[in-house]
Amino acid sequence: MIEIDFNPENMEKCLCAQCPVQAKSSCVKDQWKEMEEASSADIDSGFVVGPEKVPQLYCATGKTICGDLYFHEECQCKSCDVWKENDLEARGAPAYFCKNGEASECCEIDIGEDESREAKLRELRRTYYTPV
Repeated sequence: MIEIDFNPENMEKCLCAQCPVQAKSSCVKDQWKEMEEASSADIDSGFVVGPEKVPQLYCATGKTICGDLYFHEECQCKSCDVWKENDLEARGAPAYFCKNGEASECCEIDIGEDESREAKLRELRRTYYTPV
C-alpha cells in the first residue's frame, strides 16, 4: 500500500474540491458545510470532523461516504500535486480514490517500460475504473 499523509500541506494541494466527479454531489456539499461549521465551532465543544468525513484527499483517507458522485466525469488525479509528488502513476496507484479507496497498488501486471507503456496504462485505467 502507498502511504499518503493526511496533513494540512497535502490538503492544500489536493484538487478533490474542484473535481468534476463530486461537483454536483449534495452529500459532498453537506460535508463541506459540516467541516466549515466544525472549524468555526469552539474547540472545547468536542465537535471534530474525522478524515473519513473530509470531502478531499481520498488518496490518504479512503473512499467517500457519499453515494451521489458522478464517476462518469473525468477525475483530476494526474493534475494533482499530491499525485505528482508521490509519483502515484509510476507506483501503480488507481485514480478515482473517492470510489476505490486510498492509494494502493492497483494490480499485479507487467506493463513493461517500452514506448507503449502509456497506452497500456490508459487502457488499464479505462477498463478497470470506468463504471458500468
